[in-house]
Amino acid sequence: MTHWRAVVPIKQGANGKSRLASVMSREERDALALRMARHVLAELRNCTAIAEIAILSTHCPAWWPGMWVEDRGQGLNTELADWRRSVGEVPVLIVHADLPLLRADELDELLAVAATQGIALATDRAGQGSNALAIADGRAFDFRFGPGSRNLHAEQAPGLEVLDLHGLSADIDTPADLAFARAHGFGG
Repeated sequence: MTHWRAVVPIKQGANGKSRLASVMSREERDALALRMARHVLAELRNCTAIAEIAILSTHCPAWWPGMWVEDRGQGLNTELADWRRSVGEVPVLIVHADLPLLRADELDELLAVAATQGIALATDRAGQGSNALAIADGRAFDFRFGPGSRNLHAEQAPGLEVLDLHGLSADIDTPADLAFARAHGFGG
């Protein structure tokens, strides 16, 4: 069994879920972000292949009893690269915190594909982003999370298997994303 190290970047502060400002107050957005992060972390804890879960954030939330990696404001991709160097050449999983429909079995599927192929990515509903990335084989890899990240990641890994799984694809960035999640059972 592979023992994965997982990290969940959690954006904290005034800029969290800012594209939802037209439909939610800052307090509502903060509560939504916290609820989604807790859900993602709970689903990760249900994956037996994961040996360690860390949060990447500006401060360690009082409710989190696990590993914490300080976000020093260098940008997500640099922070993730630093984290990966710190854990060494072990299998790693990066999964975003805004996936309210995520299920542990989808994470298991992503990890199984990565264990076989060396690397696997879960895309967003638009097929443009990277909501989760699993690297099993210790290869050098430049994180390129952000707009168009699916293609930017795929350019580095010819033959990269891209999974389109319901819960892993349903991130919440916009009011339309929130409406989609609500229509599919999310009560947030």
